[in-house]
Amino acid sequence: MNTIHSLIPQLLARDLLVKIPCGSNFDIPNIKKVGIHYTSKNVSADPQQSILAFTALQCISGQTPTVVRAKKAVATFKLKKRQILGWRVTLRNKLMYNFLMQCTNIVLPQIKQFKLIQVSKFQPNVHFGIDQVLFFPALKKHVNAFETLNGFSIHLHTNAKTVNNTLLVCSGIKLPVKIRSKDL
Repeated sequence: MNTIHSLIPQLLARDLLVKIPCGSNFDIPNIKKVGIHYTSKNVSADPQQSILAFTALQCISGQTPTVVRAKKAVATFKLKKRQILGWRVTLRNKLMYNFLMQCTNIVLPQIKQFKLIQVSKFQPNVHFGIDQVLFFPALKKHVNAFETLNGFSIHLHTNAKTVNNTLLVCSGIKLPVKIRSKDL
């Protein structure tokens, strides 16, 4: 399994090298990191929800999440300074490709009403959310414990300079994307 994940960046780079004229290996667009975020209004009110989100992120990503806290107090949102808002994980290298392959091959095909991910013309990064968290294989065994989780937002950070390069990188990992229609 580890040999497959070590070959993915090489295969993706070779594929992009054929499709994009690049001067060197450093000009080839690729995915730098993947951020997984969980925030909910229930996290601050219910400590059990916070523990469930922490455990789910750790099971899905294989890495310990870091806490997201409020930087300042906001009275309109009933938010106190340093209050826990959610959890986040930043994945790189093998863990990143493992998570991406898990998303594209297992989780996204199971979501029935999943639409194409819309990519902005002005930003090289890709952002999307997964509402059905229970489709991840690590959480399927514990459906009763994690059924109250809302979902995660996932951010793919690339070094692509154009939208076409971003689309090629995403198609290389079989992520269904399209350009946002209002940006055209």
